[in-house]
Amino acid sequence: MKNFRLLVVPALALGMQWHAMAAENVSPTDEMNNLNTAGQFQQAFDLGTENLEDWEGDPEFDFAYGLAALETGNANESVFALERVAATSPDGLLRERARLELARAYFVTNNLTAAENLFNVVLANNPPANVQQNIEAFLQLIEARRDQQSATFNWSVSSVIGADDNINSATSNSLIDTPLIGQIELDPAGQETDDEFSNTTLTMNYNYPITRDRSIDVNLNLVHLDNLSTNQFDIDNIRGDVAYTWGNDVHRFRHGVNVGQVNLDGDGFQDSVGINSSWQRVGANGWYQSASIAYTQISFDDGNNPTNSLRDVDQILLTGGLTKIQGAYTHSLNLYHADEDADNKDRGAHNGRSFTGLAYSLLYRLNPQHTPFLRASVQDVEHDSEHPVFFNTIRSDDNRSLTVGWFWQYNRRFMLTAEASYTDNSSNIELFDFSRSKYQVGFRYQF
Repeated sequence: MKNFRLLVVPALALGMQWHAMAAENVSPTDEMNNLNTAGQFQQAFDLGTENLEDWEGDPEFDFAYGLAALETGNANESVFALERVAATSPDGLLRERARLELARAYFVTNNLTAAENLFNVVLANNPPANVQQNIEAFLQLIEARRDQQSATFNWSVSSVIGADDNINSATSNSLIDTPLIGQIELDPAGQETDDEFSNTTLTMNYNYPITRDRSIDVNLNLVHLDNLSTNQFDIDNIRGDVAYTWGNDVHRFRHGVNVGQVNLDGDGFQDSVGINSSWQRVGANGWYQSASIAYTQISFDDGNNPTNSLRDVDQILLTGGLTKIQGAYTHSLNLYHADEDADNKDRGAHNGRSFTGLAYSLLYRLNPQHTPFLRASVQDVEHDSEHPVFFNTIRSDDNRSLTVGWFWQYNRRFMLTAEASYTDNSSNIELFDFSRSKYQVGFRYQF
């Protein structure tokens, strides 16, 4: 009998522990739904917040929590939760309800385009009459708000640190054969140089809406690249752009002017001024098309070297793009061609060139926070005339590059990034052969 009691006591203890664990793991979703139905949204939101760590990612919980967050003024939290439901719920009815509430959340956060698109998706599925009436009312509100939109100013800062095994995109060979004087030894500055680096970018945008469909955009980008061991290839780049945009929900057009300046190791290196026009079309079933043309005058500073001006060119660049959003995948394909006409036809003709390239990118939205990506490109470059040192040879290059990386959207404003890239340039002139590997991690913060 004593042995029986010794067995019963641990069994009872284990049973009580199991019941306690089961009680702790009971989903709060039913209680949150009851509170939401009773209009007690703050209590539902508080309950959801307490259980967020354990139940975030469960579609039923996320929907109840997202609805409570929306009704209590926590619209950003609502967007995060409802986006998860709309993207991952296996229940079609729940996904449809999540889309409707998510459209409302987008409206509250003033993401009018996303709200309108999602309302129209729900509307296309022929919801009940009362839901249709509510959606039509929201669409009218979106129209009115767009007409009353005021100017906006946004800016962001991003910074990365990394390692680059060829910061100057130079050959690894120290000796080069030339047809005139035979073999020459390159200066170390003209050879492959590896270094660690930091790169910081400040971006500012000002948007002034004229009407719902027309606006003026002003953009400014400041970039500082600092190589840690040598200053010789440090770069400061400033670029400004003013554009007029117009169109409707399907077709958008943009016409702009831009100026740019590049400093190398603190000294003037390159200036540019140009005009550009582009067109974008929103197609059906996640298809997007685009085309652009740009004319740019590129000039090189001859303060330190009078022959730098021989590199001045006028560039015409044509680009066509195709994008497909398919579930969690976003595919983008761009084909481009450029002609650069040398300003000095006599001594600088070899700096004129044409290049054609194809670039592909793939983004996979693993979940609302994490997006791995891949980019690949090929480019063919043909120069216009014989090289003055390597005479009887017109330079021709083939360039290949591959980049893989990861975006981690930690919250609405803050993103962490990581990427690795490899570039290989093959030329018929040995001096211009090079390969380059680069690795970097960083962040982006939207103010």
